[in-house]
Amino acid sequence: MTAKIVMFGLDGADPAFMDRLIEAGELPAFKRLRERAAVHAIENDAAQGAAQFWNSASIGAGPGHHGHHFYMHFKPDTYDIIPNHESSLPDITPFWNRLDDEGYRVAVVDWHRMMPKPLKHGRLVDNWLGHDPLTDTIWMPPSLAKEGRKYFQGDSIGGGFELRPRKTADDINAYLTDLFNRIKAKTAFCCDQLRDHDWDIFISCFSDAHDVGHHVFHLEDETHAEYDPALAGKVRKPLTACYRRLDDALAKILDAAGGDAKVFVFGGPGMGRLVSANGALDEMLRRIDWGVDAPPTVAETARKSFHSLVPLNLRRRFAPLVRALRRKVAVNDFARRRFFAVPHNDNSGAVRLNVKGREKYGTIEPGADYDAVIEEITKAVMTFKNAETGQPIVARTVPARAAFPGPHAEVLPDLFVEWNRADAPGNFRKIVSDIYGEIDLAPVGRTGDHSPDGFFWAPPDAAGDGVTLPEHITAPVMEAVRANAPSMSHPAASQAAE
Repeated sequence: MTAKIVMFGLDGADPAFMDRLIEAGELPAFKRLRERAAVHAIENDAAQGAAQFWNSASIGAGPGHHGHHFYMHFKPDTYDIIPNHESSLPDITPFWNRLDDEGYRVAVVDWHRMMPKPLKHGRLVDNWLGHDPLTDTIWMPPSLAKEGRKYFQGDSIGGGFELRPRKTADDINAYLTDLFNRIKAKTAFCCDQLRDHDWDIFISCFSDAHDVGHHVFHLEDETHAEYDPALAGKVRKPLTACYRRLDDALAKILDAAGGDAKVFVFGGPGMGRLVSANGALDEMLRRIDWGVDAPPTVAETARKSFHSLVPLNLRRRFAPLVRALRRKVAVNDFARRRFFAVPHNDNSGAVRLNVKGREKYGTIEPGADYDAVIEEITKAVMTFKNAETGQPIVARTVPARAAFPGPHAEVLPDLFVEWNRADAPGNFRKIVSDIYGEIDLAPVGRTGDHSPDGFFWAPPDAAGDGVTLPEHITAPVMEAVRANAPSMSHPAASQAAE
C-alpha cells in the first residue's frame, strides 16, 4: 500500500534547535529530507501561541477567521472562561475535510488542538498521546479505537507534567521514558495504517517536542536561570533525546509510505525560555483601571491566600482545580471592570474590554471610546519594568482588530501584551512601575515556552512562494494532493479538478 502525500507535523518543535542537531549529525532522517526540500521559515502571527498556530494552518486563514487563540475561551454573555470544546466557537473546516469532500482518501493523526469532523473517505484520530489533551481520544470511525488499543493502552502522562511534582532525576527520567514510549507507539500505529491502506494524504503529528520544551528546557540550556548542572548530569540532554526519537519516527513513517511519497514537514511554534508576566497581568490591569489604592479583587485575594497557605509542591498538584475555581470567582469581578485579563499562551498576555453590545454588562462604547481605552492600556503597561534588571517587561502590544481582521475577530481578546524576553535568563519574579507600584509573581512549573518560530519543508516542485505564516501552508499541501492523486480512482476528485 502507499501514500501519495505524507505530512509530518511537529508541534512545539524549534527550528533553530533542530538545525543545530542536524548539523551535529544527530538527526539523519531530517537531514536527508531537508537537503532535498524547499525550506520555508515561518513566523507565528503576532503575539500568538500554539493553539492559534495549528488552527490557522488547518484552515489556511488567520485568527480573525477562526477565533482560536488559546485552549480556553471567554464567554461575553456570562463572563465565564471555559475549555474550547465546551464553547460555541466558530465552526471551521480544516483543509483535510475539504479534500475529503472532493473524494480524496485522507488520514489525520493528532493535529494539535484540532476541531475534529468526520471524514467520508478516511480516518481521523484526535487527542491520542498528545500534549495535555482536553478530552478523551476521538476515533473516527469509532471502530478505529480497537486498533489503537493494540499499540498503547492508558496514558500515565496524558494529564500533563504538572499533575505531580517531578523534581528528581528519577521522576523526570521516568516521565521521559513514558513520553518516548508514546512516540514509539504512535509511530507503529501510523506505519501500519500506511502499510494496510492506500492514502492520497497521510498526516501524522507528534507533540512530544512541545512537552519536553515546556518542562525540561532548563536542563539543556546552561544559561537558564534554573539550570541545575547536577540534575542535568543525571537527565542527559532530554530535548536532544526526544528529537532523536522523532527523527527515528520520521524514518520509519517514510519507509512505510513508500519511496515515491511526496513529503511535507510542518513544525512549531518553537521553544525558548519562559519569561512571562501573565500571572500578574490582571493585577496590572486592575490597578490601571481602578487605581493603585483600590482594594484587590476577590480572585486576587484568593490567589494570594492560596500561595501563602499552600506549599509549592502541593500548589502544582491542585493547580487545575484552583484555576477553575479562580475563574469562577473572577466572573463577578470582570462584570464590574472596564477591562481584564483572559487566559493566553505565556508569551503574551491577553486583554478583554468590557464593550457595550458585546459583553453582557459592557461599559465601553465601540469606536473612539474603545480606541482610547486600548491606547490607555498600552501606555500604562509600558511603564512596568523587571525589578531585577530595570528593563521594560513589555516588548509591544498588538491590538487584535487591526492585526487579525476577519469574520470572527470579535471572538478574540482585544489586546495582546507581548512580554520582553530579550536577554532574560529566566522568568520575571517582581515587576515595578513608578505609577502602579510593585507586583510579585508566583513561581510557575514550566521553564520553556513558545517562540514565534516555525518551519515548513515542502517537495521542491510544490508551490511554496510566500510561505511565511502558518496559514500559508494549506494551499501548497492541497495543490500537491490534487496534482498527485490518480483521478481515475477518485471520481469526486476528478470532477472537482474539472
